[in-house]
Amino acid sequence: MNVVSFFAGCGGLDLGFEQAGFNVIWANEFEQHCRATYIRNHPNTEFVLCDVRKIEPNSIPDCDGFIGGPPCQSWSVGGKQKGLEDERGQLFLKYIELINAKKPKFFVIENVKGMLDDKFKEVFEDFLHRLNNAGYDVQWSLLDAVNFRIPQNRERVFFVGFRKELNVVFTFPNSICTEPVSLKKAIGDIIEEPNFYTGQKSKDVIEMNPKRPNHDVIISKFGLFYYRGNRRRGWQQPSFTINATADFAPLHPSSPKMIYFGHENWNFQKDKLKEYRRLSVRECARIQTFPDSFIFEYDEIKDAYKMIGNAVPPKLGNEIAKSILYALNHQEVSEPIQESENKKDIPILVGYYKGDWHKQLILNNKLYYVRSDGRKGSIFKEDCAIMPKYLLLHHKKSADLYELDAEEPILIDSSFLKTLGFETSGKTYLCFLLKSVDAVS
Repeated sequence: MNVVSFFAGCGGLDLGFEQAGFNVIWANEFEQHCRATYIRNHPNTEFVLCDVRKIEPNSIPDCDGFIGGPPCQSWSVGGKQKGLEDERGQLFLKYIELINAKKPKFFVIENVKGMLDDKFKEVFEDFLHRLNNAGYDVQWSLLDAVNFRIPQNRERVFFVGFRKELNVVFTFPNSICTEPVSLKKAIGDIIEEPNFYTGQKSKDVIEMNPKRPNHDVIISKFGLFYYRGNRRRGWQQPSFTINATADFAPLHPSSPKMIYFGHENWNFQKDKLKEYRRLSVRECARIQTFPDSFIFEYDEIKDAYKMIGNAVPPKLGNEIAKSILYALNHQEVSEPIQESENKKDIPILVGYYKGDWHKQLILNNKLYYVRSDGRKGSIFKEDCAIMPKYLLLHHKKSADLYELDAEEPILIDSSFLKTLGFETSGKTYLCFLLKSVDAVS
């Protein structure tokens, strides 16, 4: 399944989708410093370096999906939060325009939690309205990376949309861990002394330190950002959010604890100043779940921190990608009962099963269920004035006919179906009882 990537950066989200089996065939990025890193790590993807506002829809390859995270500075609490008053905020609208023009099966949009602030409520609702008018069923959720075995607290908003006519039911991935992954587990094996840089680094550092590529640390003054709040977490904790500003990188857990003097009043231990250091580029990459085989190329070390901090953690991108694949492969495609114009014809309910396991559940429980909560494809009791006599149960090229009980269908809550082992995503369902589990010849 082919996807194209916008605002690709170094390709964190792209890597997650590739790991799930998608083909990223084309990627667009505006920042020059991302080019070498992206091309090195995604050699099979066509990389287009240009302003997204200059891209014409016909220059984008045909594909199944769009993925990308428009620049977040317009909404970030760490920025000025100008929203659509910032040119970067308007890039969100350009992305929606391209989605509307190309009409992929699905899209993914990632952005910062600040989008949910009350001051952006109307803008947020306008985005959803535009995507709905473009013909998409849209779900959104605020996800914290720490819940997906990613060793940092990182809250981000994700939008996922599918073309309405596909009738896809999408559910965001559930948390896959109850205990956060610690810094010890994430970077504890990196014991080598890092390379220290104040700005530009030599291009041969990778060859100089082949065991730990990109184990480079910026040296700069600790600014007010560090004095307003603690920037060190211990070995047994997950990291703070890995952000895009090198000077603000979290302190390494081996650094001495900072001292608390009051609200937004922290300081360093004066007699241990030389022991404080920031996380290295490689350590930040590890915390973002980039594999060590992913090599970052840069002249200015700040560009390295920026690429990593702006990226979607590949592991989180992978979880989103797998949820999209699951939704596309488990579409609820129940067709409503059709009453024939010839009254002598026997009414039949056309049903669909997702696989052998699903068919066996239907037969074991002697029931078939259809959504009845108003979603497209739902049926209601009033649609069953003429009760279907048979259920035509099909999957791909296989189909069997079963006789239904004459009793009218039962309206039930999805929780009951889940107790029987069925996977559901709706709220209420009509259940038709099978008279027999023997197929009608």
